[in-house]
Amino acid sequence: MSDTKIYMGVEVGDANLKVALVDGTERRVLKTAVLDTETSPLDDVYAFESAVQNWLEYCQIESVDAVSVSIPAFRSIVRQVFVPPEAAKNMDDYIKWYVSLITNAEASAYIIDYQILSGEESLGFTVMLIAVREKWVDNLRKGFRNKMLAPKAMDVDVLSIMNLVDFAEDVTELTCVVKADYAGVTLLWLTKDNLQALRCVSTLSLVNKTPEEAYQFLVSGIAEQIRVAQEENAAIVTKQIRLCGDMANDMMFVEGLRQKLSDCQVIPMDSFSNLRLPTEAEDSAAVLSCAGAIGAALNVMEGV
Repeated sequence: MSDTKIYMGVEVGDANLKVALVDGTERRVLKTAVLDTETSPLDDVYAFESAVQNWLEYCQIESVDAVSVSIPAFRSIVRQVFVPPEAAKNMDDYIKWYVSLITNAEASAYIIDYQILSGEESLGFTVMLIAVREKWVDNLRKGFRNKMLAPKAMDVDVLSIMNLVDFAEDVTELTCVVKADYAGVTLLWLTKDNLQALRCVSTLSLVNKTPEEAYQFLVSGIAEQIRVAQEENAAIVTKQIRLCGDMANDMMFVEGLRQKLSDCQVIPMDSFSNLRLPTEAEDSAAVLSCAGAIGAALNVMEGV
């Protein structure tokens, strides 16, 4: 692999790291895994670096060309925000004010970015707001001893999933992705290079429930968010759901979701038109969990 350009994506969890190695030359995912860290990797960069270094040594990978980190929506702020016409000329200030309003903290505590999705100055704009705690960004920028592993790029999992779908599939029509992680469920409606709608479902209420009760409660919440989103925007109606995340590996959850969304086709994201996946069981076992990490790797790969 010494002549191969290898890009690494890492999605940061509460006490784990989802990792993926992508061969940029062959457009192929080489390996995926979920690494336990015991502590929060965003706060404990030593644990972050040690886990990644040990995994690379286990995989006999001597170097990677670039590393990109993805932060889950539930560890950041990802919102669709309407900026009214009267604030359109001062959008930066409006977005900072909005962040301080919903966090009860100074906007300076966050690294803030946004992308205009639609609108015009006279009517107002719909934007995708992204905000991550500045402390975590500084930790990742400055905390690594091994500079090879220091992230070259950082984004949120919503953008990582968009990268993956744009790169790995020939997107010609609306796609709905359900990223079902134990930390929370994110629903995205995507067209080529554009986010049409975004919804989230909390998993906090699943604590102390049996798996059957928990999944029944969760799939009902997902179905409700799909219904509400489509009521608000009839243009995002689709009968095909692409599924990834931790719970995409659990057939009890998958079958429960299929039964609840019986008028939709629920398809796991375990194959792609333009991206080859690992064939060895050890390397492919975490593909569904690591969709965000794969998309993060594509973020720093040439041409993405």
